[in-house]
Amino acid sequence: MNTRPEPVPAPVPPHRAAATADVRSLYERFPYPSPDAQSGLIHDVSNAMGFLLADGQLGARRVLDAGCGTGHRLVALAKSHPQAHFVGVDASEASLGVARELADRHGVGNIDFRQGLVPGLDLADDFDLVVCTGLVHHLPDPRAGLRWLSQRLAPDGLLYLWLYHAVGEHDRLLDRELVHALLDESDAGSGLATVRALGLTLAADRYGSTSESAAAGDIRHVIDADAYLHPVVHAWRFGDLPDLLAGLGLDWVAAFSINYEGGSKFVDLAAAEDDPYLCVSGAENLPAELADRLRHRDPAHRLRVLELTLRPTGMSLVAGRGNSLHHCVPRVAGSRFIGAEQE
Repeated sequence: MNTRPEPVPAPVPPHRAAATADVRSLYERFPYPSPDAQSGLIHDVSNAMGFLLADGQLGARRVLDAGCGTGHRLVALAKSHPQAHFVGVDASEASLGVARELADRHGVGNIDFRQGLVPGLDLADDFDLVVCTGLVHHLPDPRAGLRWLSQRLAPDGLLYLWLYHAVGEHDRLLDRELVHALLDESDAGSGLATVRALGLTLAADRYGSTSESAAAGDIRHVIDADAYLHPVVHAWRFGDLPDLLAGLGLDWVAAFSINYEGGSKFVDLAAAEDDPYLCVSGAENLPAELADRLRHRDPAHRLRVLELTLRPTGMSLVAGRGNSLHHCVPRVAGSRFIGAEQE
C-alpha cells in the first residue's frame, strides 16, 4: 500500500482540459493499437522483459500498464507471466472494451482494467514495475504524467518508458502539422480524408519490426489516425530527459533501447554484452579513430552521437528507485545517464 501522501492536484487549465478531451475522443473513435480483439498480440514489451530483468521473470510482481489501450501488449505480457498481477489503465472505454475481450479470448485472468485519466486517477497501490509505452508523449503536461507514474513505484520499483524521439520523428511530425493546418469541417468528422489526400501513411516498420496486420483496413486507419491526427504530440532527444525527469524521486535513469526505421537495438554504452547484432554503444558507423575517441566521453555525449548517427524514431528508458538496479542485467547499469555515480 502506498503510504506516501498524495499532493492536492492543481486546477487543470482550460486549454489542457480541452486537449485531454480531444485525446480521449480520438481513441474512442480509433481504439489503439487495434480495434480488433481477433488480431494478434504484440510481444515487444513482453520480449523486452527477458532482456531487462536479470532472471528474465516477473514472478509475483505487481505491474501497472499506464495507457494500455486495447491491451495487445498488456495481454501478451500477462500471458507470459501468469504469476504476476497486472493493472491496465486507459482513458478510453472503447479501447478497454477491446482489451477485456482480448484477455478473455486468450484466457488471461491476471489483469484488472481501470478506466481513468493519467494523471489524476486515484490508484494508490505501489507497483514493482510500471510500464508506459505510448502515453507520456500524448499528455498535455508530460511532467505531471511522469510525476504520477513515479509516485506509483514501490521503494525498489522499476519504470519502463517508451517515448518518441525528436530526431527520427522530425519529418513525420511536420507531416502531422500539415494535416492539422488543412483540416476543416468537411473532412467526414475524422480527418482521415485529409491524410489520404496528402498520400500519407505510416510505414509498418517505422518503429522497428513489421506487423503482419499493419496493412489491414481498420488497423491501418487506427495507425494513421494516431500518427497524423493526434491532438497532442511531444518528442524528445536524450539531452532533454534530465530536465524532464528531474525531481521525480527516481534514483537513476538508463537508455534501454532505440527504434529506427526497419530495426531496433538495445543500448549498451559500456559494451557490457559486446553484441553488435542486438546492441549499440554509440560508436557504430564511425571510423575507428573516431570510435576510439568516443569511448572516453560521458554517457550523455555518447547518446548524442548515437542519436545523430542512427536517427531513432523512438527510445525506451528504464528508471528506478532503491535497489531496483540490482534486478536488471549489467547492460542497464552501464547505460545510465542519470544517477550513474550511484551503485
